[in-house]
Amino acid sequence: MNNVFLIGLKFIFIDIIGDFIYWPIWWYTIGFRERLIWLAKQIKITWQSLALGLWLKSMFKPMYADRSVLGRAISIVMRIIILAWKLIWFMLWTVIVIIAVLIWLIAPVVVVYMLIQQFK
Repeated sequence: MNNVFLIGLKFIFIDIIGDFIYWPIWWYTIGFRERLIWLAKQIKITWQSLALGLWLKSMFKPMYADRSVLGRAISIVMRIIILAWKLIWFMLWTVIVIIAVLIWLIAPVVVVYMLIQQFK
């Protein structure tokens, strides 16, 4: 049955309409899971690129092997300032990525709402 008409009907009804019906299911299941994996990777990459674990680990070690009281005091103050700055950037980026995932969730609902408003 290599009829062009039947192949065209199959394409229209199964592929196009089936994909249109399956799309919301995919968006909120597999697609959302992929966004959560992306979110976790972004947080991990940001943590590693800012080297926050290393900064936390070496928090109370003296900088430049200066073991004097003043050297340790300067070292701890500088590390606190740098760590605070890096933590602010980390939290800001985490919030941005979480907002992106939330936009992923509500985007189809907003689009459908706007389409309904347009046809009223």
